[in-house]
Order: sequence, then C-alpha cells, then structure tokens
Amino acid sequence: MASARQHPGEGDFLKGKGAEAERTLVQRILSSQCFEKSARMRDFLAYVCERALNDPQAEIREQDIGCAVFGRPADYDTNQDNIVRVNAAHLRKKLETYFASEGSAEPLVLELPKGQYRPLFRLRSETDAAPKVILSAPDDRVLQRRVWILACLSVVLALLCVGLAVTLFLRARSVTEPAGGPAQHALWSRLFQNGRSTSVVLSDSSLGLTQDLIGKAVPLSEYIHPDIWRQAPSLASRPEAQVAARFAARRRHTDMSSVHVARRIVALAGSDQSRVALYFARDFSLRQMKSDNVVLLGSRRTNPWVEIVESRMHFRFGFDQTTRQACFENPLPLAGELQRYANDPSTSYCQIAFLPNVGSAGNILVISGTDVEGTEAGGEFLTSEAGLTNLRKRLPSDRTGQFPYFEALLKSNRIGGTTPGCEIVLARSAKSK
Repeated sequence: MASARQHPGEGDFLKGKGAEAERTLVQRILSSQCFEKSARMRDFLAYVCERALNDPQAEIREQDIGCAVFGRPADYDTNQDNIVRVNAAHLRKKLETYFASEGSAEPLVLELPKGQYRPLFRLRSETDAAPKVILSAPDDRVLQRRVWILACLSVVLALLCVGLAVTLFLRARSVTEPAGGPAQHALWSRLFQNGRSTSVVLSDSSLGLTQDLIGKAVPLSEYIHPDIWRQAPSLASRPEAQVAARFAARRRHTDMSSVHVARRIVALAGSDQSRVALYFARDFSLRQMKSDNVVLLGSRRTNPWVEIVESRMHFRFGFDQTTRQACFENPLPLAGELQRYANDPSTSYCQIAFLPNVGSAGNILVISGTDVEGTEAGGEFLTSEAGLTNLRKRLPSDRTGQFPYFEALLKSNRIGGTTPGCEIVLARSAKSK
C-alpha cells in the first residue's frame, strides 16, 4: 500500500518538508470554521491522519476507527454497525467544502479516498479550483412570496416559544415540589437536606474502553493524573493499539444508565435541586469526597473513586480481562450465601452501600453494577418507594426514622438489554467508620 506521504511527480516541493507541510495542513483544517462545530469529524480526521503520518505503512481499519473514535468495543461487528462508513462519507464532504472555501488557496489537498481510511495528501491541480456560480436576482414576486413565508414562520415560531416556556414553567413548578414516599425520604433526606452540596459522579465509559485496549486496570492513583494512563506505555510494541488507546483516553463519555439514574436522583431532590451537581468522574476531586454528600455511579472499573471507600465495603468488585466477566466477591459468606456473584448474559448484580463520607461530615452512596444494566437497575431500585420499603424491612430499625448505614447486593435479570426489576440478595448493616 502506498505511503500517505508519497506524492509521485511532485518534484522537490515535499522533499524533507512533506511531514511538516502535511501536519500543518491537518491543523489548519481541524481549526477551520468548516470543522468548528463537528467534534466527531475532527476526532475522525485527527485519528486517521495521526496514524498515517506516524506510520506510513500502517493499515487503518474500520474497526480501529470504531473503537478509538466512536467508543465501540474492540470486538464489535462492522457488518452490523456502519457508524464509521457513514461518518467517513460526511468527512469526505467536509473536506471538499473546506478546500472549496477556506482552503481554496491551499497548495496541498487532503482527501479520504472512497473505500479507504488512509488519508491522501497531494498537490493541488487546476481542476481543484472551485467553480464560479453566478446567482440571478429574484424578481419582486419571488421576494414578496419569501417575505410572506418568513412572516408566517415567525408567527409559528413565536407560538412554539410561548408553548415551550409554559411547559418548562409548569415542569419547573412540579420538580421543585418535594417528591417521594416515606422510605424514599428516609434515605434521600440524608443526602439532600443536611445543608451540604450533593455531588452525583457519573461513570467514565472512556476509561472502560481504554482498559480494554491496554489490558489492565487503571487505579485511582493513575486516573487522577490523566497524562500517565493516556500514554498507554504497555502498548509500545503495538503502535496501532497504542494510538487507539490514546484516543479513547482523551474521549469524555459516560453511559446512558448513569444519565438515567442521575435524572431520577435530581427529580427526588425536589426543592433542594439547586444543591445537586453532576460531575464527570474525571472532573471530581478528593476534596469533594471529604466535604460533600456524594453519589458514585458505576463500578471501580469505570468510576475509580469507589476505591476510596472500598475498604469499608464488604463485597469486592472483580473483573476478568480475559473472559470479560465482572463479579462481586463475598470474602466472609454467611449461611446460604455464595462466595462469588458473577454476571452472565442474562443476569446482572449491583452493590449498593450507604456510608459516611471520607470526612465523616456528610454521607456517600455507592451504586456499583457488574455492568451498566446492573448500575441502572440499582439506581431505579434506590429511587423507588417500593424498592426502598423492601430494603428497609431487611435492615435494623433506626430510632430517628432514617435509613441506617447499610450495604446490599441486588440481582436483576436482563431482557433485551434492559432490567425490568431486581431482587435483594443480601443486606446488612455497614461500618460507620
């Protein structure tokens, strides 16, 4: 396969300066107005160009792009998922637009040939000049018709804006009223109504993908220093995988289960919603773990902040990189309990723990599933009156009427990628310190 830097017949233009000229061109394209509002197109173009310029002989596969740019798993089926091909078509049009407008004076042209993912750099030819288009002025009748249509559209838009404003106002009134029954209040009042801010920390799906690529877990000590784990040094002998891992590490994606659970939590806050803040795991800090009420969504694998309180939790999360099976270990099982609770294609587990926060001033709630379905099922359970009522019956009574500190393991059955409900497997009091 020809190198991305081989330009037959281009004379001395690129001799000794080819890579520099091409990298400079890529940077101008990425910062252009054509790509300003297309973050995914920028990521796509940056990835294939970096691969091509760093290793002219490397094969750029559709599956590599799907993993690095679009967050697909390493073994996803490109025949069933055409996201790369669709976006490649959009990228080709974006490049054509750039070189016909902002880049019309560029001496070098960058193309993504159809059926390929390796970018091609070549000198501009005369046929690349943008065609001149002469626009004829519309007559008065056309202008009057356009003005009339615009006037009608303005009226419709105004009515829609009024309707939207009324809807948002009514919805705002409904969500600021306290929500939930007595069991919900008994738990969530300890996370909302003690004068502290409540931080809901969303999982980092990009971290999970990065760990899949590098083949090892990223501990909190490395996670809080992104420059360390983003380098993927363990893949130095596999440059293609290393580039993919670095791109995955730069992405900032959470999963829909975290978003769904966070929405339910915010709805329960009622009049205390102004004190609830959502954080991406990479933007959270140890200071907040000590000062705020905290809700951690996701397992240690996608939310490393769980590590800080894991020593106070009975169950231990585990993940096998080879089989890709997650589980919760039960080191001291009681009568009738198992030593290991592992997920499978039809079963998910979720560990929930309610504990004092690191500074012992506020409280922390961990909702940690063996997979995203398990986390979502646990979040729905903890925000429902029926679920918390059942859990309350399994725990020692609290004289204040509030939930005591506890730890529980939930089991849910998946049907078509969703979990219609879950059952309590274990429930016991937790250590207060």
